[in-house]
Amino acid sequence: MSNTNSNYRWVILGIACIAIFAPNYAQYQLPPLATQIIHDLQLTPSRFSGIFTAPMIPAIFLSIAAGLLADKFGVKRVIAVGLLISAAGTWLRIMSNSYVLLFFSMVLSGFGAAFLNTNGAKVLGSWFPPEKLGTAMGIFLGASTLAMTAGMGTTAMLSGKTAAYTISAVICSIAFVLWVLCIKTPQQETQSDNTPITIPILECLGKVLKNKTVWLAGVCLMFIMGAVVIISSFLPAILAERKIDAVSAGAYGSAVTIGNLLGCLFIPLMAGRLGKNKPWLYMLALIAAAGAAFSWQTPQGPVLALSLCLTGIAMGGLMPFLMSMPIQLPEIGPAYAGTAGGFIATLQLLGAVVIPTYIVGPIAGTDLRIFFLAAGICMILVFIFTLGLPELGQKKVT
Repeated sequence: MSNTNSNYRWVILGIACIAIFAPNYAQYQLPPLATQIIHDLQLTPSRFSGIFTAPMIPAIFLSIAAGLLADKFGVKRVIAVGLLISAAGTWLRIMSNSYVLLFFSMVLSGFGAAFLNTNGAKVLGSWFPPEKLGTAMGIFLGASTLAMTAGMGTTAMLSGKTAAYTISAVICSIAFVLWVLCIKTPQQETQSDNTPITIPILECLGKVLKNKTVWLAGVCLMFIMGAVVIISSFLPAILAERKIDAVSAGAYGSAVTIGNLLGCLFIPLMAGRLGKNKPWLYMLALIAAAGAAFSWQTPQGPVLALSLCLTGIAMGGLMPFLMSMPIQLPEIGPAYAGTAGGFIATLQLLGAVVIPTYIVGPIAGTDLRIFFLAAGICMILVFIFTLGLPELGQKKVT
């Protein structure tokens, strides 16, 4: 029986969600603990910011390598190593009594998320049929958003940073154990005699780098992440310019996050019923473009919250389609999906860092309105690039 006909796929999805939840939850415990950490370790705000973003370092430098290794040696083993390193990092964090040790532990904690984000489509695409893959990816990505919300919302209720660190270390350890014990190697990664299939690294790179659709999907995600970072970074500040208090601005900001979660979970499901993906890509990109540029200007109250939520839904809804696209291509498939995922993840991170900081920042200066107009332009570019993507829904164009 093929993987895609097995009900065990829901177990795979559940464990993948736990595994991606764990390191993201550990990272987003830090903001509520900022005052205590800064005081205890005598940190400057910039050093604390460096600690908070440290889990992104493995993704920046190792996404392509993680994909290549998964394609060559098997996705289960490679992700297991990443989750083990994450668990070790979260346990080390409990004993971190200096900036250097805490920074190092946070870098280690990011390995699991980096390896999973790179290879998530490869894991799920090996078990879910194409018509259900977008929904599965949406649930998987939604688990990350849920982890961020849980980390921000529950950590302050705990007795202190030691309790918080211990809980996340236990969760990361459980994720590793579940992965090792319950994840099965996809049939696509084994030969008839059950020995692993190994693919040369240069072959993986060649297949991916020559594929136009992989490039287009990666570039779309690059611009989406640039827009997302702009909105999340500057929304409170631009709302403050409208004389909206900090508490209300934070609540409005959460409307975008809630929208992201709703988009990840429900848009692929709705698209699956329609049978086509591209109309959704076009519509979501245009809604996100208008929302990114102008939603912050809508009247304060329910209208502002709703417009921000719709912007989040549109951006969040685009991600599962684009991230699951390479594995659905016959020329990529599960065999090269890890490398494709690593390449796309690298483009995503470049967009998150380069677009706001090195492209928009020098142009906008201190004018926050230009930042949001630039976010809208990013989403217009996403719309343009989606025009070149193939239709991979059930009702494909023939």
